[in-house]
Amino acid sequence: MDKIKEYITFILNLVLPKDTEITEIENMSEIDILNNVPEANEIKNNHYKALFQYKNKISRKAIWAIKYNKNEKIINKFAGLLYEYILENLADEMTFSNFTKPILIPIPMHKNNLKARGYNQSELIAKEIYKIDEGKNFDIELGALIKIKETPHQSELKNKNERLKNLKDCFSANIDLIKNRNIILIDDVITTGTTMSEASKTLRDAGAKKVIGFSLAH
Repeated sequence: MDKIKEYITFILNLVLPKDTEITEIENMSEIDILNNVPEANEIKNNHYKALFQYKNKISRKAIWAIKYNKNEKIINKFAGLLYEYILENLADEMTFSNFTKPILIPIPMHKNNLKARGYNQSELIAKEIYKIDEGKNFDIELGALIKIKETPHQSELKNKNERLKNLKDCFSANIDLIKNRNIILIDDVITTGTTMSEASKTLRDAGAKKVIGFSLAH
């Protein structure tokens, strides 16, 4: 089956050549990425952290390749880097704040958007992190948080008040899965933090203990 997949990919690459910049990112080592992509600026809410600056050309191209092309090579590289970043940032939390065996939860998409795209990029990242971790530090729950309201993209809205109103009550949490548990929210990009904030509020209202959010870029 893998050989068939490789053959199909090979044929598609001949017929529809990849963007050369995407190919370059695929061929970069994790060290190359760390050396060439600036760290994200600190987010005002210290419960949310991002790995890279989104305005950087490499990180922006990589995230678009994940978001719109489901690029597995880039998902694997960037999820691996995010995994190490999460462990580094949570070392003290896990040791001193009883932030034990947290649940990875990807920011969900509304079912209509999911049907149109065919996958949720945040879920792909979360699943790869869990795969790398092999269950040593994290659990994962893909159905713990759902998006129940279809909303315009946050970037289409003019100001903070509109963004807050847009996402209000748009998520629903499964109490049985998250009650009294620590949560790590995973997203591809944190822009204003409004999405993370609404998702965190929904989880806390449903009984989660502590919620921390991580993304590839900001």
